[in-house]
Amino acid sequence: MKWRFGLSVLAAMAVFSVTVVSTGSAASTAVTSLKAEALSIQQMPAGWTVRQPTYDVRMGCLTQLLEPKGVKETQYVEAYYLGKGDLPQLVETLTTYTNTPLAYTKIAADIANCKKVSGTLKGYAVTGTLRAMASSRYGNASVVYLLTLSGKHVSWQSDYAIVRKGNVVVAVLEGNYPAVSSLQFHNFVVAAVAKVK
Repeated sequence: MKWRFGLSVLAAMAVFSVTVVSTGSAASTAVTSLKAEALSIQQMPAGWTVRQPTYDVRMGCLTQLLEPKGVKETQYVEAYYLGKGDLPQLVETLTTYTNTPLAYTKIAADIANCKKVSGTLKGYAVTGTLRAMASSRYGNASVVYLLTLSGKHVSWQSDYAIVRKGNVVVAVLEGNYPAVSSLQFHNFVVAAVAKVK
């Protein structure tokens, strides 16, 4: 039961979507440019697919993590992918702000203070913990965390990197059951950061 529920939750999460935060032709061009900097399906391992999500593990203090108070978001693009056989799942978010270095500083401080999360997935209560992980430095600045979620019928882990590269904050979250491959996650983050101009 645990495995099947984990699969259904993760399968439901993977998608490719774009949300436009700004308006006007200049903003439209900027978002199109930012979309081009997101990971593409061609960069995924063989057998990965693009899917529409209905659930999100970014709950509690992670829900609005990329919306720091006092800094205006100017662009937002999100991509979701699902691995072969429904696992693992990958979420990439690219965001720009009126003051991206300040936004990143606030995001890094917020996630450092986000020790526990709780919420509901498909009607089941889950709780989770975050802990900082030792990691390579990505971009201009970065933090990496391990998110562990569990409940009566679900258990999985996600590695979560928040990176600032120039004027873009790149967030990469990879989730799997029972654990994420640290090498694969590292490769996804390297590829995501390299694609941002």
